[in-house]
Amino acid sequence: MEAKLEMPDTCNSLSEDITPKSISFDMWNGCTLGNLRTKLGQNKTFKPICIYVLKEVTEYLSRVNIQYCVCGGTALSVYREGGKMICHDGDVDIAIFESDFSSVVENLSSLTAIQNGYISLSDKCPVNGTSWFDVDGSEISYSGCGGKRLKCYATRKLWDKFGIRRDLLFDPSLAHLDVFTFGQHPDDPACFCYNWNIPGRYDFRRKCFPKSCVLPLKTYKFEGVSVQGPNSLETFLEVEYGYLGRDAMFDSVSQLYVKIPASIYKKMPQKIKKVLVNDDGMNAA
Repeated sequence: MEAKLEMPDTCNSLSEDITPKSISFDMWNGCTLGNLRTKLGQNKTFKPICIYVLKEVTEYLSRVNIQYCVCGGTALSVYREGGKMICHDGDVDIAIFESDFSSVVENLSSLTAIQNGYISLSDKCPVNGTSWFDVDGSEISYSGCGGKRLKCYATRKLWDKFGIRRDLLFDPSLAHLDVFTFGQHPDDPACFCYNWNIPGRYDFRRKCFPKSCVLPLKTYKFEGVSVQGPNSLETFLEVEYGYLGRDAMFDSVSQLYVKIPASIYKKMPQKIKKVLVNDDGMNAA
């Protein structure tokens, strides 16, 4: 039996001043009690588009023989929700190895959805906005600054294909897929790390993913789509997230998710509690 990782007791690091209004369900403070109902509605509307983008991109990666794995909230959906997308998760996440980054970009002509104008792609660093290719077209290796990923956005044309109302202001962030990159962890040869270092939010050195929990990859189902994922989802997710329950909040000190303290949970609106414990949270709200 695989040994479980020792999880840090991060609950004790939480401030006594935490209130329901200060709770964030993600690391970006983009999903809170104040906007959760709006997020649920948005995600219900755009989930089919996110799944479409995931299917197109993963089929492309398979055609060009690139290994990928679900990660982030998508991996948590597979592990905890039986493959159903978490109701307040607004995007889809996969990862490739950095060594395959150039190959993925160079072969995009075979990604039909891009050629048809349904998906647009950016390789820009989210911190400084620069490309991961220099002026000569050579790939820039990750050096610990910013985030090395590809971002695949649904275009307005794809919104139209799915019948999204024309009066809605177009916002590409509402339906997208992140393709993160994995690299060798600089401090542990037995581990991978995300090439993702966002000051105050995510320190890539603090999260060591044992190579044995990632490879060999396994096949899972996510919203009816066959996807590749880490061979030990639980170990992988405990490194990435910490606490894996539905009643989780992000703790910026530990950069992990922790269980919402009971004293705070009991003050939360009943409808929000129902969302957190219900298998169909979108309808529960």
